[in-house]
Amino acid sequence: MTLGPDSVKHEATGNVQHYRKYRRSGALALLTLGLALLSGCVLDQDYTPVVMQFQQASNSLAQSFEALLANANTVEYEHYIDSQAFEHGQLSPAQIDGRAVITEDELKLRSDAVLALASYTTALATLAQGKEEAQIVADANAASASFSTLATDGQTAAASHHLIPSTADYAGPISAAAGAAGEILGLIERHRTHEEIRKSIEKNDPALAALFNLLGSESKAIYERQKSTQSAQGVMLFADYNREIALPAPDKDYLLQLSDRIKQFRRNQALVANSDPAPAIAAFKKAHDALVALILAPKTGKPQSLAELVTSVRSFAAEVQPLSANVQATAATANGKV
Repeated sequence: MTLGPDSVKHEATGNVQHYRKYRRSGALALLTLGLALLSGCVLDQDYTPVVMQFQQASNSLAQSFEALLANANTVEYEHYIDSQAFEHGQLSPAQIDGRAVITEDELKLRSDAVLALASYTTALATLAQGKEEAQIVADANAASASFSTLATDGQTAAASHHLIPSTADYAGPISAAAGAAGEILGLIERHRTHEEIRKSIEKNDPALAALFNLLGSESKAIYERQKSTQSAQGVMLFADYNREIALPAPDKDYLLQLSDRIKQFRRNQALVANSDPAPAIAAFKKAHDALVALILAPKTGKPQSLAELVTSVRSFAAEVQPLSANVQATAATANGKV
């Protein structure tokens, strides 16, 4: 059979397309294999449950942290109202709102910082598992978007009126974390070699420590202020009650109202006493560090590093679970739902 010019051209075009498709598939396969080598594990080794547990704990931490900070404002409002009532002072909405210790922009900044760090760590976990190339890139893109949002929040909070002095200190850690994470994630998104990614993680990941540490130290300071203000609120309640019973004819209805408030105060005090976010944030960082250690560990150290990662993530979840429950209960009582 004799082939005409058009047939020959069609066959040649088909061969080129087939070659391009084969070359592209081969490149993706090599990338997936290279990323598997990066983690030192076989492709069917799956610790997705550990990653899912980390994601769930991270989301819960972000929500709890935001609720805890919002509740710090509520405690300040209530203490001011009680103080004014005790002293027979005037009240206005503006005066009450002026007692806030954190703005909405500051709340969002801290919550998004937790989410950005969690998204970045999840991207590293996907990488470490040697997942499909599309999933690795998708998680890297999501992490990049999270840090972009965080950078915008940082600029907004810095430009706006802020109540917590350390808000201004977020500019440096956010910039350093975004730059470091961006370099690592950029290599993943551009399908660079596993050795380039490994070296970038080793070089850049420590820059994220400052953001973890700032979240932890600041949360401890805000928490201690919340406990102190709440304690002062209790002093006012007891003083009110004792002043009333010292009168020649105490108002029994008012005393019952005060007794109900004192009982609620003691319930809230017990909840807040177990709502320190600093240990959960420390466990959050430890889980992140364990994942990085797994990626960077030599092949012979992978089993031990994986075991340490599993332990760290479980400890993180164990810290977050009671924190979340106590913060939610405190928020519910503050909103009059219980």
